[in-house]
Amino acid sequence: MRNTFILSVSAVSVGLILIGSMTNAADVELDQSSTTSLANGSALNAEPLGVVGPDVVVWDLQSYTNYSASGGYDAYSIGTVSCNVGDEPLLWISNNNEHPVIGQSMYRLAPGPNGHPRMEMIGQSWLKHGFCALSQSECGPCQATSCSTLGVNCSDPYTASRNGSQSTLGPKFEVNATTGVYPYPPSNPVYSGSTARRLRVPQNMVTDVPSGSTFFVEGQYVCPDDNPTQGGNGDNNMSYRGVDLNNGGNIVGFTTETQLALPALSAWKAADPAVKYRRIGVTGMGQMIVASRAYDNGDGTWDYEYAVYNQNIDASIGRLIIPTNGDPMATSFGFACPEYHSGEPYEPTPWSNSTDANGIVFATESFEQNANANAIRWGTTYNFRFTSPYPPTNGQIEMDFFKETSEANRFALADVPDVPENCVGDIDGNGSVDFEDLLNLLSAWDSDNPEADLDGSGTVEFNDLLTLLSAYGDC
Repeated sequence: MRNTFILSVSAVSVGLILIGSMTNAADVELDQSSTTSLANGSALNAEPLGVVGPDVVVWDLQSYTNYSASGGYDAYSIGTVSCNVGDEPLLWISNNNEHPVIGQSMYRLAPGPNGHPRMEMIGQSWLKHGFCALSQSECGPCQATSCSTLGVNCSDPYTASRNGSQSTLGPKFEVNATTGVYPYPPSNPVYSGSTARRLRVPQNMVTDVPSGSTFFVEGQYVCPDDNPTQGGNGDNNMSYRGVDLNNGGNIVGFTTETQLALPALSAWKAADPAVKYRRIGVTGMGQMIVASRAYDNGDGTWDYEYAVYNQNIDASIGRLIIPTNGDPMATSFGFACPEYHSGEPYEPTPWSNSTDANGIVFATESFEQNANANAIRWGTTYNFRFTSPYPPTNGQIEMDFFKETSEANRFALADVPDVPENCVGDIDGNGSVDFEDLLNLLSAWDSDNPEADLDGSGTVEFNDLLTLLSAYGDC
């Protein structure tokens, strides 16, 4: 089964229609002309069409509830309306593991220290377990069924208060989002406080925020009979919507319509068409999305920002490789990820970073070292950043799976530092062949210093001096 969809645009650019397949999108970019600013009230929409089999989508994010802050955290819940846009009923059996589970998350698009936007996932919830699907008609002429299935073109509403009912929420770590399989009943550890299990966000991410910050909430359904192993129908099971927060961190309204079958990460692309945005489909496993942007600081350096979203790949992502032609001279490394909470086994341990002549590597512990390491697991977005003196060029960054799989690593087009290749004579590595390099060569004269032995003869001598002088200047 294959999920065909139409990416359509608002009246700002009427007539442009892009048709594609999420499942087969090995490296798909949303065309810049099809993406418009949410601030102008227009946004990219994805409309699922004509799929085979059951296919649930988040038709609407229709309500919200704020809960009392506790222990430095705020908490929310978001009401969802699901719709089966497939051609078969979707299982919705309440007393076993044959029903959807519903996750919620919050994102913030806010200026960083240099004023450049950063799109970060700042909170997530445990999962609401579905029960008794209604047969309403928000999305078409409903073919009503009993409440153990969601009929074709039928909708089923879950209010915000229901999705925030703590006693009915189960943990994410027990769910395999690729297969839709999970144990039932879910684990039910002791909990306390108003923020437990709900969409929990650190207060410092929603109060006293940088000017110009915008917020988004996302809903996602995971289903045992609508998942990537069945051809890709599960790749459209999320939608997002903009929300307005007051100074106290409470949601006070919606700022956009629900953006159907799109992840919240796409709001970064909508706000800035220069963002590179790639859907990476992995047949039978799900999809990830990679967004990147390089920002000119105006002082001879560039800030590089990467966001990696794992929608539903159980194998997860444990390493990000950003290749370059030489040492990118990266500094100011940064990392951000949402917190797990309320008894989930994963800690938000920052990924390590390293840099050499081949580029930059961000990594968590390997699965063999720690099966509960802070990998990019399903339903989450992680951020990676650094500063480099080199301007951007197109490159293929590599995502390495965390768990063992027969699938090869995946690549995505992204902004990477344009490091000049083979800058012969730049002995001190500062990006130019200059007087300091000449002094370094002369001080190594008649030695076997490999850095100053530019022709590889084994001795620093006259030919090395000629090589350096011929390359004198910027690399």
